[in-house]
Amino acid sequence: MVDFISDTTECRRLARNVVTADFSDLQVQSFQKKEYSFIATMTDKDDWAPTDREYGALQLVETRLVAADIIQHYGDTETIPIWTAMRNDALMLLTGTGGITENMDTDTAETEFLIDRTEFKGWGKNTANEPPDRLLGGATDTEGF
Repeated sequence: MVDFISDTTECRRLARNVVTADFSDLQVQSFQKKEYSFIATMTDKDDWAPTDREYGALQLVETRLVAADIIQHYGDTETIPIWTAMRNDALMLLTGTGGITENMDTDTAETEFLIDRTEFKGWGKNTANEPPDRLLGGATDTEGF
């Protein structure tokens, strides 16, 4: 399973345009994992691959979300409008009108298990199952009627 899809260096570079705090790869990757989980929740898919049409756009969204988190965490009151705007822009790309979640071509695993494909189990609605013959009895009658 993938932990994140954005590039750690790009996330750091975008955040450093606003804050000059020193943060390690592990700190950036912690935010990347959290935002990947958020994206997986919003898209109902957690196995994104580079072959998926949405992959590049999701990398940009995740990079912006991570940078916004870093700016929020390491910034000050002057940076609040910056990380707020960055996060809102990324969320609009992800879930807004015409966003990634509305236009996804990549199927999720759940589409293989639709309810309309489930067959009835009882003999009353499923003609493939014969109802039991309890009136005539016979050698196969195990209930003693």
